[in-house]
Amino acid sequence: MNAKNSALLKTLSLFFLTLATFLAAQVFLINNKVFEPSNGYFTESQLRDMGFSVVKNERVYLIHNKKLIIGSGGDFLVDFESYVPKAYTIINDVLYVKVDFISSFLKLSKMNDVYYDKPFSITSIDYTDDVLTIATSVPAKKEFFSVSLSKNTLSLKISPTQGDLKTPAGVSISRTNHTTIITVEKAVSNYKITYLENKIVVQLEPVIRKIEYTRRTETFVGRTFTVNYIIVDPRHTNITPLLPAKGIGSMATLANILSHHGYSNGVNANYFDPATGLPIDIVISNGKVLSHRYGLRPMFIQTTDGRVFIKKAYVDITVRIGDVLLLVKGVNTTSLGEVNLYTSEFALKIPNDRTRTYVVVKNGKVASIGYVSAVPSNSEVIMISNDIRNKFLPDLRVGQTVTVELYTDDGYQIKNAVGAGPLLLQDGNVIPDAAEEKLRYGGGIPTTRANRTIIAIKDGKVHLITIEGTNGVGMNFDEAAQFLKSKGYESAMMLDGGSSTSMVYAGKYVTSGSPRSIPVALGVK
Repeated sequence: MNAKNSALLKTLSLFFLTLATFLAAQVFLINNKVFEPSNGYFTESQLRDMGFSVVKNERVYLIHNKKLIIGSGGDFLVDFESYVPKAYTIINDVLYVKVDFISSFLKLSKMNDVYYDKPFSITSIDYTDDVLTIATSVPAKKEFFSVSLSKNTLSLKISPTQGDLKTPAGVSISRTNHTTIITVEKAVSNYKITYLENKIVVQLEPVIRKIEYTRRTETFVGRTFTVNYIIVDPRHTNITPLLPAKGIGSMATLANILSHHGYSNGVNANYFDPATGLPIDIVISNGKVLSHRYGLRPMFIQTTDGRVFIKKAYVDITVRIGDVLLLVKGVNTTSLGEVNLYTSEFALKIPNDRTRTYVVVKNGKVASIGYVSAVPSNSEVIMISNDIRNKFLPDLRVGQTVTVELYTDDGYQIKNAVGAGPLLLQDGNVIPDAAEEKLRYGGGIPTTRANRTIIAIKDGKVHLITIEGTNGVGMNFDEAAQFLKSKGYESAMMLDGGSSTSMVYAGKYVTSGSPRSIPVALGVK
């Protein structure tokens, strides 16, 4: 062969070796080191990293663990006993040995596309905040890992591995035939894997169960109860007070109210005045105040950033007319406060009292001054006692700027809120002033054993709960408080109960009895 042809042959051989880096998918694990062959060959430097001594002259000599390999013309003689043809080549004075020979000579085991002399170790497993981190004793290669996601269950197979590790909370680990299987207990919708030097990081996207429903037969204080639970994640769910189609002062069944607003799940909410149908205590829906009674009252609050509270709180509503700030004493009510606010949701006739001044507000301006029986479209009506007007607003006139502002004692921005009570739990315990709290509610509300609608918080989730006695007898304040405490709730309060207690899930009633008309529903969506 002339020099030109010899050079061409070497160039072609080198080309095919280079091309193989794109084709090869085999990984070798030898002496706790990772090797990736090229076109089915190991290079001379890789052989040395494996522990081979390499000598080249007229022949090739390899020594490994006191075994001698002699090469000539591409063939190997191993320990003067076995002959292996076409086992190596030399290109540009660099030795390349076939992977098949090395695998056979070192007696390597094989799993999938991984050849190994001994398994590697998983040095640590961490599972925190939906991130699974697995550290390994060798560089983390894709070929070591196999991920499957089926029916929202993510499993990660790692091989070849050995050793035992502490299992972190939230995952389960099993081992078989040099394979470690890690299964995430939480339902997963998607994932992303990042391969780093000696570890992989699996970022999980959990399935968000926005709304869950459970029905249980619970035994407590020697009696049995049917308890329905709607459990929602407030970070991904609106917990919204909803009104009947005709507005405040009208009433409808829970199912009708929910359906009117396009909701399928919810419970009854506020107490109400049966004579007027007006809700008692605060109602804030999507940031708009629909009902309010001034004072320190128990309430459920969902903030604009998804936080939730059940506690006694002051919520102040003010109206600013020009430079004058007035505290609102009632919203959408027939009671005559010093300053009342009426919104377009008010379905009753606005009280007409000659000792009051009536201000119609539209687009943030005083539109007219004088009594109106109903709130005009896209407007609000402020009713002000004449004493307040004469003292603070002697120059009240059309065109003045008007703003309605909402303040809370902790400064948070309220998205949704309902008021009721009594308050049952705070910080995981029955409230310390339970005796006084029970005295604040008349009509036997705290002391009577009755069906109950309750809103509670546990582990960052909101639980809407109905409790019905299987023999028709429900729970009183003390029993409900102890029952909820035994279930690990952090905070809880009663909503309207008795014959008002009702729950709809997936568009159907899950509570017993004939549905009663109510003024406010608490829907979840």
